[in-house]
Amino acid sequence: MGFAAHLRFHWMETIVYKSVQYLPLSMIGFGIQDFFVVHIIALLIGHINHANLGWSYGPLKYVLNNPQMHIWHHGKHLPAKHPYGVNYGLSLSVWDYLFGTAYIPHSGRDIELGFDGDESYPGRFIRQILYPWSKQRHGNS
Repeated sequence: MGFAAHLRFHWMETIVYKSVQYLPLSMIGFGIQDFFVVHIIALLIGHINHANLGWSYGPLKYVLNNPQMHIWHHGKHLPAKHPYGVNYGLSLSVWDYLFGTAYIPHSGRDIELGFDGDESYPGRFIRQILYPWSKQRHGNS
């Protein structure tokens, strides 16, 4: 985890997440200036969550995603109760508490990050982008 980790994501995430985020907001009257403020706040939360800090935000942790919670989203070893992941909220942790995916057993400062098989994941950007459609991913190498 590091501050720049928040800048690494699949290009389709922006299209999907921002559409899901901004379409409902525009329907209730948000304007371009409002979108800008929401975007800057979400970007700030994302950078802080990936900055390898141990912050939890006290009682606000139940509303805002925070570094102590988000690190478990990147943990290599998932709890048996959540084999497909935990702590999905991008900026708001309230969704994880509502849907039962919140998981913070301890600070997580020194946990192993990654996923099973990450050592064989492509190192080059273009290969990472194409990896979901590759034969290697589906075990047909």
